[in-house]
Amino acid sequence: MTPAARLAATIAIVSDILGRAAAADRVLSDWQRRNRYAGAKDRRAIGEAVYAVLREQGMRRWRLEEAGAAITPRLLVFADAATPLQEWQKLCTGEKYAPPPLSEDEAAILSHLPSDEAAPLWARVNLPPPVAEMVQAAFGPHTEMELSALNGRAPLDLRVNTLKTSREDVLQQLRAESIGAAPTPFSPLGIRIAERVRLETSPLYTDGLIEPQDEAAQLGGLLMDAKPGEVVVDLCAGAGGKTLLLAALMRNRGELHAADNDPRRLARLGPRLQRAGVRNVIVHPADRMPDLLQKLEGKADRVLLDVPCSGSGTWRRNPEARWRYDPASLEEVVRRQRGLLSDGARLVRPGGRLVYATCSILPTENDQQADWFLSHHAEFTELPLAQAFGGIITEQRIQSGTRLALTPYRHGTDGFFAVAFQRARQ
Repeated sequence: MTPAARLAATIAIVSDILGRAAAADRVLSDWQRRNRYAGAKDRRAIGEAVYAVLREQGMRRWRLEEAGAAITPRLLVFADAATPLQEWQKLCTGEKYAPPPLSEDEAAILSHLPSDEAAPLWARVNLPPPVAEMVQAAFGPHTEMELSALNGRAPLDLRVNTLKTSREDVLQQLRAESIGAAPTPFSPLGIRIAERVRLETSPLYTDGLIEPQDEAAQLGGLLMDAKPGEVVVDLCAGAGGKTLLLAALMRNRGELHAADNDPRRLARLGPRLQRAGVRNVIVHPADRMPDLLQKLEGKADRVLLDVPCSGSGTWRRNPEARWRYDPASLEEVVRRQRGLLSDGARLVRPGGRLVYATCSILPTENDQQADWFLSHHAEFTELPLAQAFGGIITEQRIQSGTRLALTPYRHGTDGFFAVAFQRARQ
C-alpha cells in the first residue's frame, strides 16, 4: 500500500471506531479481514497510526477546538503536531486509494493549530475534562504521571494454567519460538510479553496451557487464596478469567460456582473451561441467580465480586473508551455495586471471605465502596493483604496495608482495586 492509501485506511478506521462506538481492536480486525491484500507492514503501520490518534485524542481535540474547528475523524487524524500541512496536502490528492484533497477550511484550520505548551491537563492526559477532574481526586499531585502511564501501550500478560503446566515450562516454549517473554514481577502465575503477538493458534493456547490475563487481575484472583475442597463463588464471573484461576488454585477439587447477569459473556465460559481442563465449576445463568443466593446463603468459604464498573483501569487497552464514558452513569453503577456487595455478603459463612474488586481508578468505586460496605456490614472486617494472600505474594509493594490499589505508573499493570473482608466466626 502507498502512504496515501494507508492514510485513507486510517481515516476510515478512525471514523468507524468513533461512529459505531465499537472497540478499536475489533474494528481493526474487521478491516483486516475485509482487506486481505494489506501486507503485515501495512497492517502494522495502519494500526499504529489509528492508536496514535486514539491515544492523542485529547491533545488533538484541544488543538482543533482552539482553532475553532468542529471535531471530525478526518481532522483528528490530521491534527498531529508533528506532521506539517504540506505533508497532508501531498498525500491527499484524491487519486486512486488516496484521501480527497484538503478543503480551504481544513487547510486554514491546520495552519493555525495552537502551541501545545498552553494545553490543559485534560488534553495532556487524554481524558474528557469532567473525568480528568474525577481522577485528580484519586491521584492528586501525581495525576499527570499516573494518567500518562494509563495512556501508554499495555503489554500482553498471560496466566499459566497450573492444572496443566508450570510457568518455567511455558517460558521455555515461548523462548523456543523466539518470543521475548519474562515472568511478571508480582504474580507467580504470570508471563509478560512486551510485543503484541497472536497466540490464538499456538498449542500453548489451544491446549489450555495459557490464558491472556493482566497481572492485576491475577493478583485479584490470588487474593481469594482459594483452597481445594472449599465452596467458592465467583458472583460476577463474566467470561470466566478469574473463574479459571480459582479452579487452578483449588486443583479441580471442591465446588466453584460461576454466575453472571450477562448471558453473552457467560456463554464464553464453557469452551474455556473445557480447554483448560477444569471440572469443578457449576455455571449459573442469570435466571438462576435467586436460587444460587438461596441455596448457598451462609455456606460459601470464599466469594469473589469482580463487579461491573467504569472500566477506567483498562483504558490503556481501550483508549477510545475514555471518550465514551459518561460520569452521570456512575450513580447507577455504584448502586449496582452495593447491591452485589450485599448479595455476596449473604453467601459468606462465618469465618469466610469476601473479595471486592474493580478494574477502576475512581475513588467512588473503590475506597468509598469499601468504606460503605464496612459501615453497613459490621460482621465483616478488612484482612491485611499479607494475610489474605496466604504467602503467595511476598513483594512488599503489593502485600502492605489492607487495600490493593494498582496502577500502570506504579506497578506496570492495569488500574485495579481489591480488598478482602472476613466475616466474624460468630
